[in-house]
Amino acid sequence: MDIGANTIVLLAIAILSVVLVIMAILLVKSLHYGHKLARRLDEAIEASDRMGEFFSNMTHELRTPLSVILGAVQLMEKDHSEQSRNERSARNLHTIKYNCYRLLRLTNNLLDLARSESGYLTLKPVNCELNALIDEIVQSVRPFAEKKQLELRCLKSSKPIDIALDIEKTERIMLNLLSNAIKFSKPGDAVTVSVCESDGRAYISVKDTGAGIPASMQHEIFDRYKQSGRCHQLENQGSGIGLSLVKTFVELHHGNIKLISKVDKGSEFIIDLPLVTADGIGERRSCSDLRREADEAAKVEFSSTYSITT
Repeated sequence: MDIGANTIVLLAIAILSVVLVIMAILLVKSLHYGHKLARRLDEAIEASDRMGEFFSNMTHELRTPLSVILGAVQLMEKDHSEQSRNERSARNLHTIKYNCYRLLRLTNNLLDLARSESGYLTLKPVNCELNALIDEIVQSVRPFAEKKQLELRCLKSSKPIDIALDIEKTERIMLNLLSNAIKFSKPGDAVTVSVCESDGRAYISVKDTGAGIPASMQHEIFDRYKQSGRCHQLENQGSGIGLSLVKTFVELHHGNIKLISKVDKGSEFIIDLPLVTADGIGERRSCSDLRREADEAAKVEFSSTYSITT
């Protein structure tokens, strides 16, 4: 074999080697891409299952108050004697109002969920004094805590904390955390709300001595469509989007929220927010205005667990 033939053979071998290397690389990449597709498919299936469970729960949540309202109206229609009509009508009207609050709460959560997923959830901040705002929110839920024989404390900062917040979303954050703290506590337990500031940030803590959350579930506590699992009987009363929206609202304020919890020892949710105010974004609300808004918001938030009439 002459030199030219040897060169051709070596060149062919080199080309074949390069082709084989390229095919091997492509095969590895294909396998890697296949694994990624499989993972994404598993994640999509899991998300679909969770959404299916969520919408099943939500259908039940919407159906329940509607059925109660319809039943109350039908009872009012059946009352014939004036005395019976007056007594039952009063009770049924309270029942209707309570379940209307439940529907309003569910509707608010669904609307905010849709806005969040579409990117249209925005803030309407105003300058406020954080101690006063948190105190009014805490006072608005005191009747619910007393009804369950819980000690409710509010520990405020020794000096004013001026901050720019969306009042309505801050109320939703605090009322959801307080509702959960009260819901999963038993008579004699304590719920403590603390406010302080440090290094240019404001800190809000909601701490209870109730049931706590298992460590295996804490990593998914803020996941959308996921419920906390603190108590099987009570978790079915919620839609599973409350804490997800809490986290979304906190992050809209450029803040953070974390959980510290032990089973049978209680839970603590800690929020930290940037301590900033701004010009031209609205005036401070008066304490009386804050209290009225907080009282009404509390009736809506606590309607998921407590009757406003008993």
